[in-house]
Amino acid sequence: MNPVDYHRRTVEPILSKEQFEKISDSMAALATKLRVEAVLLVSSSGRVIASNIRTGWRGDTTLLSTLAASSFSAANEMARILGEGEHFRMVLHEGAQHNIFVSTVTPRYFLVVVFEKGVALGMVRIFTKKSVAELAVVLNEENESTEDSNIFDGNFQTLLDNELDRSLKDFS
Repeated sequence: MNPVDYHRRTVEPILSKEQFEKISDSMAALATKLRVEAVLLVSSSGRVIASNIRTGWRGDTTLLSTLAASSFSAANEMARILGEGEHFRMVLHEGAQHNIFVSTVTPRYFLVVVFEKGVALGMVRIFTKKSVAELAVVLNEENESTEDSNIFDGNFQTLLDNELDRSLKDFS
């Protein structure tokens, strides 16, 4: 059996090199163990923070992350309405050929796992849960170490979140 090739990239450098390497290693381990199509670490505003994409996969990660953020936001609102607290921990979208599993990492970040129909959902949940725990530790380090140095990013995040909320309310 030939190993599956993956490549890594980041869209915005908001993490230290060490943090990004830890995140990349965790995502690579998840992608390799499950032979998934893509693993994306996404901010609540839909920005791809880091990704691990199977070579040859043709999906649009920017559009996928934006739509996943919108879907996750809608699911979180449903959780709030149902009295489930602030959010659901995970959301699953099942398709004819591909599935998308979205899991909360921290209140500001979530993990998107795109996998083919033949991959066992139970395995995706088990390995994703382990990766989420690893990523949460690293991202909490990021939140503590960059809280003062990312004032612009925080303001931008707040403005973007507010605009997204306002846009979604226009549809209701």
